Amino acid sequence: MIEYMVWFWLGLFVFALVIELFTADMISIWFSLAAVPSFVLALVGAHVIVQAIVFVLVTSILLLLTRPAIKKYMKTNEIKTNVDAIIGKTGIVVKEITLDLPGRVKIGSMDWSATSKEALTVGKHVKVLDVEGNKLIVESMES
Repeated sequence: MIEYMVWFWLGLFVFALVIELFTADMISIWFSLAAVPSFVLALVGAHVIVQAIVFVLVTSILLLLTRPAIKKYMKTNEIKTNVDAIIGKTGIVVKEITLDLPGRVKIGSMDWSATSKEALTVGKHVKVLDVEGNKLIVESMES
């Protein structure tokens, strides 16, 4: 049984690595990396239960601690557009923004639909925090 587990962990390592190469979702790479200590334990003759526990623990730790940080830097589904350049700019409210309804904000010569976490009156200076679809997320400059 021991020699079979060596091949099992080696196979799992290669299989998960190949899956990761084809998907690039940063999921199966952690399984591949977690197979390495289990492979070493199988080489030294550790019990199968110990190998499995180490595999589960290492996979869990890698997924929980490193995946969020790695995904933050990869952002695979984000499509950058020129509208991102508007984030951080300032404008003036030209139609009142309430908590329930979006209003209008003028930035430069362009008029945008805008929402906010606070009610904003006409003439108020605002800063663009984000763009969601075709709406700006703004906040008062006094905030």
